[in-house]
Amino acid sequence: MRRKDKEVTSRKWMMEVLEKGTWMELAMSGKDDWPYIVPLNYGFGDNFIIIHGAREGKKIDILKENDRVAFNVAIDTEVVRNEEDPSEFSMKYRSVSGQGIAKFIEDPEEKREALKILMDHYRGPKEPMTEGMLKATAVIRISITELTGKINFYPKP
Repeated sequence: MRRKDKEVTSRKWMMEVLEKGTWMELAMSGKDDWPYIVPLNYGFGDNFIIIHGAREGKKIDILKENDRVAFNVAIDTEVVRNEEDPSEFSMKYRSVSGQGIAKFIEDPEEKREALKILMDHYRGPKEPMTEGMLKATAVIRISITELTGKINFYPKP
């Protein structure tokens, strides 16, 4: 990271940002080399992120072509400006960015457990999960290979 004054290396702090976050942006790139980014719900553990969605669509097609992804979660965002000096325009935020390898979960029981992790993040009900629901849902586990924290206009932990 170029701006070391904004970097946060505390893994505990990064997990707190992921816990407080309500959505993430997932960046992918397929065979055509064009980047593609989507906002998603997510769940997470120490070294992984769980995402889900329909079994068909652009996101699924791209992930089948290229399993390398990047992601970002930002919280506590706020515009910071000086009304008299437009050069003093910035953002206040806490964020976690990372990279990882995406793998589809096919085993129904593994899917069920992964979806419970996702639902736990949103404090939602975890059951019932029918066989039909599991078959209709793509569940993807992203193994985190890199994780970086960044902060601006907040005290560093």
